[in-house]
This record gives sequence, C-alpha cells and structure tokens, in this order.
Amino acid sequence: MQKIELYKNRALFANAMLDKYFAGAPNMVISDIGAGFGHMKAKIESLHATWQPFDYIKKIDQTIIWNLNEEAPNGAKNAGMVVFLEVLEHLDNPLLGLQNISKHLDKNGVIILTTPNPQSSKNIVSLFLRGSLYAFQEKHLAENHVFTPWKHIVEHYLKMCGFAILEYAIVDTAYIYQKPTSFKDWVKQKIERYIEHRNPLAKGMSYGIVAKKKL
Repeated sequence: MQKIELYKNRALFANAMLDKYFAGAPNMVISDIGAGFGHMKAKIESLHATWQPFDYIKKIDQTIIWNLNEEAPNGAKNAGMVVFLEVLEHLDNPLLGLQNISKHLDKNGVIILTTPNPQSSKNIVSLFLRGSLYAFQEKHLAENHVFTPWKHIVEHYLKMCGFAILEYAIVDTAYIYQKPTSFKDWVKQKIERYIEHRNPLAKGMSYGIVAKKKL
C-alpha cells in the first residue's frame, strides 16, 4: 500500500493541500463551503487567492448562503478550488451536493474534502460495544449527522460527479497521543492500536480526499 500521510487536524491537512495544488488551479477563486466562522480565510488569502465563503447558516457577514441541494447562488463566482471540511456527513443528499459542487468548479478545479472516518478504530470499538458508530449515534442527529461517509462510497460519488481522486490522507490523529487516565481507557486504547495495526485505514477520526474535476 502506498504511504498515507497523517495530519493532526483538518486545518493542517487543508493548508498543506492548498499549498500543494493551488499553483495548478484554473482560477484564483477558492470557495470555502461550510466556512463557519472563517477559519480558512487567512490561509486562502495568504495565497493571494479570492476567499469565497459559503454556508447553510450565516455565522459571519461575508458568508453566502448555499443549500447544496441546489446549484450555487446567483452571483457566485466559479471556483478553481473548493475547501469542503467536515460537511459531507451533514448532507441529506450527498451525491446531489457533490454534483452541485462539481458544477461550481471550473474544469481541472480541485476539491479538498474531509469527513469523519467510519472505519476508524474508535468507530469499530463503539460499534462493538454500543451497536452504533462513535460519531453517528442517535444523539448526533441534532448535528444532522445523517450520511455515513464510507471511503469507497465517497470516492464512488466523486467519480460519478466527474472527479479523479488525487490522494487520500488520515486526518484528526491527536487522540493517538493521549495518555489513558484509567485501566478501562488503557485497555480500550490497546484494542484501538491493535485494530489500527491490522488496518492502517482505521487510523484517524477523519480522513481527507483531494480530487480533480476532469469533466
């Protein structure tokens, strides 16, 4: 298996991918979909790019409201890159959302995506103990965690939308370095490390994908 890079959090992953792929973007507009409070603004503007923030709910004045069940709002500029961090799992219709993002990207545009990792060791342990994935229990419906983003399904959806997968990364690994505070936590951690040893894709609470629009 090709070496897969690990990133402590989604911001470090997104920053590294912006640095790696921005020079080849077809235009200077980077759409930050799920922009929240604008945490990616400084990085995007440091590249001398145009930061175009979208969200379902307006948290800052600059945000443009975009329901991903619909095409990009009138007046939105086509993007050369899209940053799409921890949003996919909130979509009621993820395939339609990715189709609308694809329409918003110019040809050869790049999407940088992160989403929770259903096959993470924590999810596997939770499934065994609780009968549900760690981040997709009934209580997570309050956050509209309604799509379980298995890697093979997300990659299939991206390909259906005209994207070619460029790379995959393991994201949100800070938990690996936490010290257990009880014997129960120690046992659980040993089980998680064993699962990760058997399956490298079980590392990371989230994963990242970079894909290029080919159509």
